Amino acid sequence: MKRPNWLLFITLGFLVKIYSFFKGQRIIRTAKIKGPAIVLSNHTSFYDFIYTTAAIYPKRVTYLAASKMFYDPLLGFFLRLARAIPKSLFQSDPVSTMNAFRILKQKGIVSIFPEGQISPIGVTQPINYAIAKLLKKAKVNVYIAKHQGAYLVNPPWNKKTFRGRIITNVDFIISKEQLLDMSEQQIFDVVKEKLHFNTSEFNHDKKFKYKPNDITNLESVIYQCPKCGFDDLKSRTHELYCTQCGHTMSYDQYGKIDGKRIDELYHTQEQVMQKMIMNNPDFKLESNVKLESFKDKRLVEVGEGVLTLDRNEYRYSGTINQEKVVLKFDPKIIASLPSDLGRNIQIYEGYIIYQFVIDKVTLPTKFVIAGEYIHTLCNNKVK
Repeated sequence: MKRPNWLLFITLGFLVKIYSFFKGQRIIRTAKIKGPAIVLSNHTSFYDFIYTTAAIYPKRVTYLAASKMFYDPLLGFFLRLARAIPKSLFQSDPVSTMNAFRILKQKGIVSIFPEGQISPIGVTQPINYAIAKLLKKAKVNVYIAKHQGAYLVNPPWNKKTFRGRIITNVDFIISKEQLLDMSEQQIFDVVKEKLHFNTSEFNHDKKFKYKPNDITNLESVIYQCPKCGFDDLKSRTHELYCTQCGHTMSYDQYGKIDGKRIDELYHTQEQVMQKMIMNNPDFKLESNVKLESFKDKRLVEVGEGVLTLDRNEYRYSGTINQEKVVLKFDPKIIASLPSDLGRNIQIYEGYIIYQFVIDKVTLPTKFVIAGEYIHTLCNNKVK
């Protein structure tokens, strides 16, 4: 693997650190990182790569990044410039693992976001048990770079910046010597505990203020009216309003909606969806979609059709490259659906991505919530 230009990194890294400071990041580092090492981070905003880079600077970090991002012309250029390693999401990827170990053998620092996706509500997502296996095999010191408040500055449902404070804590959590004596389950439990973070809970206590901005697309996350239960909220400037009963809610400087926490409103939607699924054996969620996948080193539209989710399967009936197809996916093995909020959901199979683009902005999150609960049903995890 070709080494990056060190002078270029020092210059760009310094600019990233200054940029992050003006974005509101303040770094609390209790550990001095020395390679080889692995740095784990929570994932609540598109800027987390930047905030992690700033926190570790002047040390250089090599990222494991979703392979999908390398197919974006602009983003892919910068990822390759940074010598990032492409990683297939939610499945084993021996090539990316081998490349990460090469960096570690060169006494480098590898950064991983174990959630594999950005949290839609600023709460740490479930992490894959495979991270424990990787750490056990790597046998290097493990650190956590935890970003607190990044979700409120750069929410994943919006491209606007809501200026305010971001606290990044960099802590040492497991030594290479401890990894030798710990079981995979013990390693997993430590990572899960140390990585966990709840943005709403954090700012409920801290009460940091974030400059209000246009909240367009927040209805892709919070779509249900808490007053009448209708599933069609709309956004305008700093408000969400219900198209059924007219109920209006304001987004405030603390990241709350009418004084209510985003995670609590989201969990209410989850409970409603769960009851619908449990009370209806014929439950079905359906939408017209456009299908995107990899082609000629780009992520492009390859077909269109109908995506259906029921208690037994995900099913796509439509076209791929002008040929009629029916694709079926087992929810028992799909624990979660990555989503570009308000735009699509993604299913990964082998090294193929099936990205289903949906016009109605509230539907992707409904598919995510329903799919996660059906997965628990299929695996008999519902109490």
